[in-house]
Formats: sequence, structure tokens, C-alpha cells
Amino acid sequence: MLALACACALLRLWRLDEWSLWYDEVLTWADLASSGGLDKLLNPLGYRIVGWTVAATTSTPEAWSLRLAPALAGIACVPATWWAFRSWAGELRASAAALMIAVSAWHVYWSQTARFYTLAQLVALLGTGVCLRAIAGGHLVRLYLGLAVIGAASALHPSVALLVPAFALAIAWLAPWDPALARKYRRSLVLCAVLAGALIAPFAWDAFESYRGQKGQADALASISHYLKTTGYHVSPLLLAAALCGAWFAWSARDRLGGVILVAVLLAGFAALLVATQVRVSAQYVFFLLPWIALLAAWPIKERFGLWLPVLVLPALVSCGLYFSVRQGERPQWREAYTFVERSRQADDLVFGMEATVAEFYAGAVPDELRHPRRYGVLDRWRVDELRQWARSGRDMWLVVNPEQVKAWPAGEAERFGRFLREECRLERVWPLYVESRDLSVWVYRRGQ
Repeated sequence: MLALACACALLRLWRLDEWSLWYDEVLTWADLASSGGLDKLLNPLGYRIVGWTVAATTSTPEAWSLRLAPALAGIACVPATWWAFRSWAGELRASAAALMIAVSAWHVYWSQTARFYTLAQLVALLGTGVCLRAIAGGHLVRLYLGLAVIGAASALHPSVALLVPAFALAIAWLAPWDPALARKYRRSLVLCAVLAGALIAPFAWDAFESYRGQKGQADALASISHYLKTTGYHVSPLLLAAALCGAWFAWSARDRLGGVILVAVLLAGFAALLVATQVRVSAQYVFFLLPWIALLAAWPIKERFGLWLPVLVLPALVSCGLYFSVRQGERPQWREAYTFVERSRQADDLVFGMEATVAEFYAGAVPDELRHPRRYGVLDRWRVDELRQWARSGRDMWLVVNPEQVKAWPAGEAERFGRFLREECRLERVWPLYVESRDLSVWVYRRGQ
């Protein structure tokens, strides 16, 4: 089973360069290579790793070189999941969890994205393995070392910091020690959780303020709803249902091993929920919990339920197949759309588009210009009225649009923009892509001759 999981993990290298980059990926390069440097970033290590990979592979950044480090980390996460959990959960459960990670389309997606979630998850898994082995051997110093490694993963993404106090409290409450060891270690672990929270707090607050400065204050109910919806969508309803069954199975059997995993997941997930009351939180910010959720989903297979694993794995394999085929990597085809515009436009035509930063990257803009595009006009809810002003110039105008983003605009802006497209523009080309409830299509409109 582990060999099959490692073979499936190699899918993360397939078609790595085929999908268009999207906004956050381009910002990875912009922040890494801009003249401002990395000193202002809260998690510079991930950027440096991506930069080293690009320097070692290509003279100029390309999609595959930007994504290579996350892809390799995503591959390594599969055996790391098995290694982290096997000392506690056993070979069968750990191998099953590794297989579920290997065929998770969500895991494949972030492995093929030039961001740092798989890198952070890999380091967190290494720290988790150290912790679980220390618990089994009753080694408190090693346990603290493992928690420190998990904490170090926050240098790759700040969200992993939520796991340290959650895991420490779960261990203090439910670790399967004898009474003497429990009395000896419980107080120190609670103190460790408090100290970890105190040490993490300034770093986490800086990350929180920086993120809120970029995204703005979020409506609490809307943000919580988005967090729960995206987590349920990306983890998959089937995997979540299986994890709930595994949690019930472990809890009803008084299985302290499963209890530690369950409580750590619940505490970390609840902490992210509290953050969601202040800023917009999406599923990727609890991506580090995916192996833990997979382990809970695999928990019932040790005793019985021989078909349990195939029922979980086969639909995930189908989803992976769709990801690599009709879903086209679940990425809007920005590169293709802007290439079409460049081939079709006249020299003095105006071009406005969503994800204009991506177009600037493919046009060869220097990193300092990526956050503030010059060649292409940015198309968003705040610039709808500017379109009519530019229309008075008499120059032909091209617009690159993703309908899903328009849905998030206030009703007034969305209606004015839709009327402008209907009444004054014509549709030139569409790259359709519908992924369940999301419309990732890219539409190109033209106003003029």
C-alpha cells in the first residue's frame, strides 16, 4: 500500500507546466525577486526555497520551476505521513492515510501551486513523527523538540503555528501514559502550550495584521461560512464523513491514540474558526491538518470494514483523473486568454483584465511592476466606472473576465458591469471551465471595431 501511495505521489510532477499561473503564484515571484527584498516578509524561508529552485533550474522563472519545490515537498508528504503516524497508528492505518494523501486532488493542487503549503505540511509531519515517538517512549525532551519542529513550520506558513498549542494540550489531556508519567508530564505540557501560545502570539499577530491590511476587515458570518464551505469542499464530503466515523470509532472504544489526533484537529480547526471571525480564512490555511484528517478516516480499517479503504480511495482517484483532464488543473486559463488578446489587438488598443498581474508576468514585466501592472489595466469592482470613461477615448478596448469573480462584487457594480458588456461589447472567445460549484471560465470581450 505504501509503494502504491508513493507511486501515486509522483502524479504531482505530471503536467506541472501546463496550467496557467494564477495571481498568488505570480506574487510569490514578485515578492521574492522585487527590489524590496525578503526582509519585510513574515515567512521568508518558503520564498527562498522557491528562489533557489528557480536559480538551479532555469535562468528566468517559468511555471514549472516556480512550482517544482512545492511539488517535491508534496511528493515527500506521502511517505512522511506514513512515517509520522506508524509508531502510533500502526502500519495499516499509516499506509492507508498516506495513500489517501497521495490521491487527494486537493493535495495535488497545492503541490502544483507556487505557494508554501506543502512545504509547511512536510515540516509539520516531521515534527509530528518526533512527538509521537517521544510520547511512546516517555521522552519529554524529545517531545518538546518535536513541538519546536512543528513551530518551525510556521516560518513556511504562519497558520501551522495553530497546531503547536493544540497538539500540546491534546497530548497533556489524552496521552496513553501510566498515571505516574501523566502526573509528571501533564503540567509541563500545559505550560508548554501556554508558553508556545505566548511566543507565537507576536508573530501570529504580525501575520494577522499584515493579512488584514491586504484583505480588509471581514464580515464574521460570511468569513466563517467561507471557511467551512471551502474546507468541506476541498477536503471532500466523503473524507470528512469517514473522519467523523473514525473519530466516533476511536472515542467510543476509549482509544487514547485516536483521541489525541481528534482533539488536536478540533482545537486547531477551532482556532482557525476564531481567526475567521476577524479576517477571511480559506481552507488552505488548515491544509496542514489534511494528513491528520486522513488518519482519522483510516482509523476503522484496523479492526474490520475491509471495503472501507477502497470506498475512500476509488472516488479520490476519479477526482484526480478529472483534475488532470476535464478540470484542467482547476485553474482559469489566463495565459491562453491574454495570449489570444496579444495576438488579436492593435498597438493602440486598451486591455483591461482580471488577474492583470498574471498577464504582466507572461509579458516579461520586471518583478517590481507585477503588483502594479502597467501594460494591462486592472479590472475589478473599484474600476467599473472607469471603463466608461476610457470608452469615451474612442480606442478599441479588450476585457478579460472571470464570471466567478463578478459574483462576489456588490450587486450595483456587478449590474453596471454586466450591462456594459451586454450593450457595448461583443464576446470574442471563451475558455470554459466549470468545476462543480465554481465557474473558472475566462471570457474575452471586445469593444470597438
